[in-house]
Amino acid sequence: MLKALKNLLILLPFLCNGQSLGRFVTDSVLNHPEQVIEKLRAAKPGSAWQAGISYYRLGKCYAFLNHEDAALAYFIKAKKQFETAGKTTEAKDIALEAHLVVSSQDDYQKYGYTFLEEYKAYAHKTKSAERLALVTSEYAKEAYQTYSEADDPDVKVLDSALALFQKALVYAQKSGNRAIEGKICLNLATINNTAGRYKEALAFADKALSVAYYVKDPLEQAKGYYTIGNTFFMQENYKEALFYFKKALAIKMPYYQKFGRLIYKKIAQCYDALGDNANRRRFETAFDSLDAKIKDVEQNIAIHDINIKYQVAEKDRQISILQNIKMKFIQHKIIFGTLLFLVFLLALYSFIRWRKVDVRRKKLQQEKEGIETEHTKTVEQLEKVRQLVIEDHIILKNKTRLYLDKLMYIKADDHYLNFTPSEGKGHFLRGKLSEIEKELPPNFIKCHRSYIVNTNFIKSSNSKGILLKNGEELPVSRNFKL
Repeated sequence: MLKALKNLLILLPFLCNGQSLGRFVTDSVLNHPEQVIEKLRAAKPGSAWQAGISYYRLGKCYAFLNHEDAALAYFIKAKKQFETAGKTTEAKDIALEAHLVVSSQDDYQKYGYTFLEEYKAYAHKTKSAERLALVTSEYAKEAYQTYSEADDPDVKVLDSALALFQKALVYAQKSGNRAIEGKICLNLATINNTAGRYKEALAFADKALSVAYYVKDPLEQAKGYYTIGNTFFMQENYKEALFYFKKALAIKMPYYQKFGRLIYKKIAQCYDALGDNANRRRFETAFDSLDAKIKDVEQNIAIHDINIKYQVAEKDRQISILQNIKMKFIQHKIIFGTLLFLVFLLALYSFIRWRKVDVRRKKLQQEKEGIETEHTKTVEQLEKVRQLVIEDHIILKNKTRLYLDKLMYIKADDHYLNFTPSEGKGHFLRGKLSEIEKELPPNFIKCHRSYIVNTNFIKSSNSKGILLKNGEELPVSRNFKL
């Protein structure tokens, strides 16, 4: 459940425009991004100012189409062009746009918070209530992210996120920007849902919905209905939840496929809880179809843009190096010759030092191989001992006997558990991960707050994830060690 709420929370601020950038987002960018992309990529802007505007519009178009890699690339290009043109305000405001793209990705903490910190400094420098509302909301989202990904969530972290969102709401109301106020109200509704304060959540969601209709924003209207539906869903009032989820789905959003995918998933879960398997399968099929489409398009666009960017950058770098070498050789022949001689001496010295280090390295390598051999033998012996204590099977709530030597992993999805064996059909039933964990033998470990994995099926693991013997990858918590 937290994962679904986190995904919505990430989507909420995605259309916030900086104070200086909103005027560049035309109706064509909002309603026909593909056409705008085709037109802008064929055009050749003149000044740095014009280039910055064009790159920014391209970034917004790609963001609307869920092509985040391309969006981020163009936002960074636009930022550089605005800086070249001396447009500090636009360059600083676009830092928030870049951060929003990065924060829409999974595991985005590895990218750092450079863009957000830059925007925060400018918000405090300008003392803009609108910018302070936006940046405070982002830091609230970071706190919520920390809470949702923790193995043992601390309610104090959730309370700090709530306090930051409330502070952001005060800034938004002071700025008079109703659109930002509505988005923050949806954030507050989501936070209250997580805390189980459903009455407060509905109040904030209703307020956000009224603002969305006031500013005539279809996406925010759909998110308002979704949040209300999710409030009833968390209270297991699935019929009422279905009503609002379908109202959200009925609003036309051709360029927000990720949000549509989230709605399909929730509707399918409602029908599953109500025992309506026909409708559950229908919406699961719709979810799978849209999920495959989004992943395929993102991959193709990312590969294309990254490849083109690399080729252009590499050619520019090579041309620049050759031109600099040529000019320096013509203008400073003596200095160039001296530098070559010094480089030769440095290379000779480095070679001698390397020879000494290499001898020592080989000796250490031999010692390492000996230790690894002993370690391998020890691990093999421990594995034999561990196999002796592994239990044979467990009995699920539906009376199904599940043999543990075939069970690869268990995944928690909201109120359900998905048992995935190495062969045969999986099992999907209601339950909690904490309950099933108590019934499992020691070779089953909790690698993530939503996963328990059978260590007998692990091929390799690192800080980024676990690779199973069948090729599947599972996420891991930050502090997980095998």
